[in-house]
Amino acid sequence: MKMFKILVTVLICWILHLGANLAGSQVPNIVPSQHRLNVAVDARLELLAVVQLLSGYGERFGLITQFDFPYKRYVSEYFSPYKNHRAVQLFAKMSKVNFNCDAPPAAMLYLSDPPNLNIQLPFTDDLNRRAGGQKQLNEFVNSLREFASRTQFVAFYKAHQETYQQIVADVRMKMGSIDYIGTLENYYGMKHHSYNIILVPLFVGGYGHRLERTDGTCDIFNICGPISVENNLPVFGTVGELAWHEFGHSFVVPTMNKLHSDIAKYSSLFVPIADRMKEQNYTEWDTCVNEHLVRAVEIRLAYQHIGKEASEQALRYNKTKGFFYVEALCNRLEQYENQRDKYKTFTDFSPELLNVFKELSEKKLGDEFYNIPFTGPINAVFSDRKSISLIMPTNENNKAIQGKIHAYVKAFRDEFFKDSPVLTDQEALKKDLSSNSIVVYGTPTGNLWLAKHIIELPVRIAADQILAETAYKGEHLRFISAWPNPWSSRKGIVIYTAQQVEDVIGINAVSHGSTDYVIAKGKEVLKSADYNKQNQPWTFK
Repeated sequence: MKMFKILVTVLICWILHLGANLAGSQVPNIVPSQHRLNVAVDARLELLAVVQLLSGYGERFGLITQFDFPYKRYVSEYFSPYKNHRAVQLFAKMSKVNFNCDAPPAAMLYLSDPPNLNIQLPFTDDLNRRAGGQKQLNEFVNSLREFASRTQFVAFYKAHQETYQQIVADVRMKMGSIDYIGTLENYYGMKHHSYNIILVPLFVGGYGHRLERTDGTCDIFNICGPISVENNLPVFGTVGELAWHEFGHSFVVPTMNKLHSDIAKYSSLFVPIADRMKEQNYTEWDTCVNEHLVRAVEIRLAYQHIGKEASEQALRYNKTKGFFYVEALCNRLEQYENQRDKYKTFTDFSPELLNVFKELSEKKLGDEFYNIPFTGPINAVFSDRKSISLIMPTNENNKAIQGKIHAYVKAFRDEFFKDSPVLTDQEALKKDLSSNSIVVYGTPTGNLWLAKHIIELPVRIAADQILAETAYKGEHLRFISAWPNPWSSRKGIVIYTAQQVEDVIGINAVSHGSTDYVIAKGKEVLKSADYNKQNQPWTFK
């Protein structure tokens, strides 16, 4: 797997690194940020995203958002005449080799604002290598500079300030009164120079990067794409996810790098979770350890500053994603919290955290340890990518629309889960799906598999209403829900259904993922919440 509306006119933070002077900059810039946390839409990253979009990057890697919103359409319409520009063609070539994922956005952080794009800091050896050499990376920057000039990119960027201000304002509104940076620094007992969240409407996922300073601190960046769309605006993750999680890496990684040889002693713990980790691009044991630690601290910060329920939900979610050691780490971190007079910093306490892995490696952890009941939310089903099966209907009254649903489901599969089987409801009823995560489409009567199992849910879908925790009256209502697999409590399903069959098509455009269920009218979310899971089966709260 959502958020974003609007608030007061607010800042567009313009982040230039290492205190670079923005005088004479040709794009709008900055207002002081709250709690030293800068939130921005950055023209350099917007320029890169435009080139990536034109190059077919989304089709090749799935790294351009599939969400549909006006700004994305404006970008496509305005810049499509330049899809054969040298910058676009060169990026297409470079990205097919190794200049993809985190490397291109990281490279942009070394440049000044467009259209000048002066190289402010030398590119790292790793960036030069991934770009195919320093000469080719410099050539790409030159082509970007020419692209920005020729397309009048800065004029386009200035023309969309209202959109940028709205999405930045929404993130800042959701920060509330929590000082995310202060709480982070206090917990780790360490400080960095600056903390910057860059919102990129066209991106998918997120990338962390840090620029090291001569005083040993860093300028830390979280470059992230939206997780949904609301009110025609891209919606990004919670500030806790954007700040506590991503910035946490810059405290954890340098600390744990010093313990590399000791961490390797417990690499046997990687074997039972390797497949789940590799699906999420955590391919090495060291990386897996760091990711566990970052998530454990994030859960403890949630407990301290948001509440027990939020931390328990975060813990359940992380375990469904395969981070099975995170609970033991959370328990050990309580010792750190209670003995800060002895352990001034996270680094001071890190040997104790390493002992958690030592102790786990000495135990005989059986299947029960690594298999936990499915507890939602919707996104947790999609994190189990290798086991997903999709089910489409055969009993819809309108066969023409049913055919369109089939095409829609197959297109969704091809885009996101290309190795996953697509079954008809009749095939699914005859198949053992106890080891599968299931994604099912269709109306409650049109999909025969769904017709059999939706009675287990507390919802009732009628022609004139959806009856959930309250009655939602009207037509063209949609219902999206996670639920345990009927044949295995350890696997989950996602149901995409609606009152009218035509509303199943395009249902993925509804903002959903971070909760257990969503009720919507068209794309308008009427309710997004979690079930009460104290007893089985789950109920509405």
